[in-house]
Amino acid sequence: MKKILLICHDIPSMTVGATLPIYHLIRNMGKDYNIHLISFDSGKYNISELEEYLSDYDTITIPEYLSVKDQFIYTLKNMISLDNLHTRSFMNYYYHENMSKLIKNTLNEPYDVIITDMPMAFYVKRVNIPKIVYAFDAVSNYNYNMYQKAKGICSKIYWYLNYFKIHRYEKTYNYFDSCIVVNEKDKKLLEKDIHTPIEVVANGVDTNYFKNSEAQSEKKLVFLGDMSTPPNNDAVTYFINEIYPLILEKETIPFYIVGRNPSTYIKSLEEDSHITVTGSVEDVRTYLKQGTIFITPMVSGTGIKNKILEAMSMNLPVVSTTRGISGIDATDGKEFILADDAITFKDSVIVLIHNDKLRNRISNNARLFVEKNYSWKKATHKIEKIIDEIVI
Repeated sequence: MKKILLICHDIPSMTVGATLPIYHLIRNMGKDYNIHLISFDSGKYNISELEEYLSDYDTITIPEYLSVKDQFIYTLKNMISLDNLHTRSFMNYYYHENMSKLIKNTLNEPYDVIITDMPMAFYVKRVNIPKIVYAFDAVSNYNYNMYQKAKGICSKIYWYLNYFKIHRYEKTYNYFDSCIVVNEKDKKLLEKDIHTPIEVVANGVDTNYFKNSEAQSEKKLVFLGDMSTPPNNDAVTYFINEIYPLILEKETIPFYIVGRNPSTYIKSLEEDSHITVTGSVEDVRTYLKQGTIFITPMVSGTGIKNKILEAMSMNLPVVSTTRGISGIDATDGKEFILADDAITFKDSVIVLIHNDKLRNRISNNARLFVEKNYSWKKATHKIEKIIDEIVI
């Protein structure tokens, strides 16, 4: 049985897109491989549901939130250091001397392969063992897009420095035997600078967990996402400012914003009686079951949006921008509805509200599409194949 050293920036959780693939890798491969997990522990997630799939695990505690003083120091260091990503951590946050020692000591034991996520790649880039970096997407491209969109000079400088440093950090992947991303677009972006073979392993969805047979009589719009991330904030802001007022002119329909860490601005939206901001919820399925239409008005961000796959699996019709549906090979008008401007988005929502036949057809097609194309078992088989190719 092959031994895998798996390194992750936090305890993998099925509720967080950044660690979701690692979570399912452990659950699907733990019976056939000896997996030793090393990760930071922010205190937000529980490892107990993964313990039975792991041969061993070690964690180092880090604070979920930095103090005001530490935030200032962190931001200052990030702004003035052009080299911080190249030599140490992803934004200075994930470098920890104890983590470096833990990994070094752990590697005194033999392992067949190392798998690490993107923020932790620098810890093992020079280790002479077959290595896979789970990059997920081209993070530098997101920062470059934000730089292009930025208005003020300070904002432009901030985003360009982030782009510069992350672009430099991504060259760490050249020290690995294989690099995994979740879609072809990000593969093509990374291939410009990365010589390591890049494999596309699409995310999956647990269709047994995300299923829905309950018909809802009350019409509701639902957005799901971690509200601490700029792309999700941008999406909600765009929808609230440009689209939702147009919908309310035609139809009174409540809008639910579901996700942890909403900003003060997002929370303030509840002053409108039509809007509900849930914050962190124990089970997102509760709100997906209550929804009628799932919206993803994304205007920034990279990678596959797993929330779309989960909504499709729950038989929810999806209205999305091109940015939102990026990386998901669904067909417009069949498995979702594409809407890249405010008027089209508004019209699409209104049509779905009133046309039960169309709404049911798209939602049923979406469920079948996910069942056929996006399973975690399929993703796992591809990772196992990559391991077999690099481990001699």
